[in-house]
Amino acid sequence: MHKIREDYKMLNKLKGYASKGLWRSLAIIIVVFVAGPEILISMELMALVEVMGASSFVLMYFSGLRLACKNTLNKLSKFESYSLFFIPSFANLKQMPGLLYHTIPHRLCAISFLTLITAVVLLSYIRLLFGA
Repeated sequence: MHKIREDYKMLNKLKGYASKGLWRSLAIIIVVFVAGPEILISMELMALVEVMGASSFVLMYFSGLRLACKNTLNKLSKFESYSLFFIPSFANLKQMPGLLYHTIPHRLCAISFLTLITAVVLLSYIRLLFGA
């Protein structure tokens, strides 16, 4: 009688593992269908991290960020081409600290100042109008 109870417990335990495995398999299949190719891309990125190492993986992102910042800086320099805007090197700044004045983008500062004045005036008029 005692042996039958142990067999029954073992059978219930085995049935529990099988049902959990079935639900887990169904969950994995549903996730694969919902996520689609993003799972494969994430697996490829994880393999890339394993092969190349985390530092070179982060370095790739920083190089892309640097390229985006360089593009923005080039556009700003083109916009400020009529003023004396340039970025001097640190050695030049040590020799002539007055060059720091020329790193101020004059057109951009003027536009920002006028925008700030306009916003403050509009907000004060709105505050007067609604009595807040």
